[in-house]
Amino acid sequence: MFQNKKPVIAIDGTAGSGKGTLAKKLAKVLNFDHLDSGLLYRIFAYEFLKLNEDLKMLREVDINLNVFVDKNKIQQMDLRSEKITKISSKIAKLKFVRQKLILSQRNFANYPPNGVGSVIDGRDITSIITPNAEVKFYIDADVKIRAKRRLSQLNLPKSSYGIILKELIERDLQDKKRKISPLIQTVDSHFIDTSKINESEVLNKAIDHIKKKQILFSDCI
Repeated sequence: MFQNKKPVIAIDGTAGSGKGTLAKKLAKVLNFDHLDSGLLYRIFAYEFLKLNEDLKMLREVDINLNVFVDKNKIQQMDLRSEKITKISSKIAKLKFVRQKLILSQRNFANYPPNGVGSVIDGRDITSIITPNAEVKFYIDADVKIRAKRRLSQLNLPKSSYGIILKELIERDLQDKKRKISPLIQTVDSHFIDTSKINESEVLNKAIDHIKKKQILFSDCI
């Protein structure tokens, strides 16, 4: 079983639950590097589209993880486009793609750019990617609240609420029922329900847990 060489905060959770926001804030507090595994799949899709739209070319795709520390480069990629979203969702179901990106994520965990530690968020981080992470979180919220938040984040009209809600429900089902690396809450993951608390409160709950669980991070927070 994989054992990370540097400290890792692993965060799993449902879409729109706030796990990405928490990961960014924790990384800043701890001076750790942040890796959004969902973004990794989008970058993979972006590089694939640059090569060819033939799925046979997927095995030729290579990812340079240094792009994660180059915010300008990421913005230029337009990784949230509809085309990238569809392709990344499709390739994420492929076993060999997931296996390839497991290696990339574990490499990031072992050798974070700043050399201190990493905060990695996604949907199989605590169970598959870094099963021995020093601290694990599972983030969730009521799906109706997540839909309202997504509506606000994307600046969409209220009339889009039903569509967003349906998409999130389908995404939850897809993530939890997929055969390869399904979304689960591991027994050693600390659960945080973000339904009725704001971003600062979520961060404080996470920091409190880290302080209680790990002496390793005592100099950082």
